[in-house]
Amino acid sequence: MKALYKNIVYNLVLIVFIVASCPRLYAHAITPVPPQNPSLLQFVIDNRPVLAELLTTAGLIAILSNEDNFTLLAPSEASLAALKSESPDKIKTVLSGHILRGNYLEKDFKDGAQVETLSGEKIRVCRKKGETLLNGVRIVQADQQLQNGVLHELNKVMTL
Repeated sequence: MKALYKNIVYNLVLIVFIVASCPRLYAHAITPVPPQNPSLLQFVIDNRPVLAELLTTAGLIAILSNEDNFTLLAPSEASLAALKSESPDKIKTVLSGHILRGNYLEKDFKDGAQVETLSGEKIRVCRKKGETLLNGVRIVQADQQLQNGVLHELNKVMTL
């Protein structure tokens, strides 16, 4: 009888231990892992199909997929559609004029400054009435910080 009593007590202690441990295990299992920012390239592929197609045509995919930091000034998809009929060289010239080396947040674009693009062209910065204009083109969504850079959405393609 003593052995039976010890066995019952042992089993009860074991059950209490398991039940007490379950909430901790369950809580640990459902703790969300914070999402990691995608790379510039992955963001473009997932969200900007026309831009992704044009970057591929221009041979600029490798630049946005490496670990170097770039700022991509992404024109609207509608304005980019007009470039689809252009030659790969023309597309490369236009799009490399929308890529800057390094991370530029909107606050880094100082009024009157000129910023050099990947193509070597200079972009003029104008800040007025709370808006930032790059060569006269407005930033409509700024500071999308990604794994290897920053993306700013523009309302149209810049002329360089």
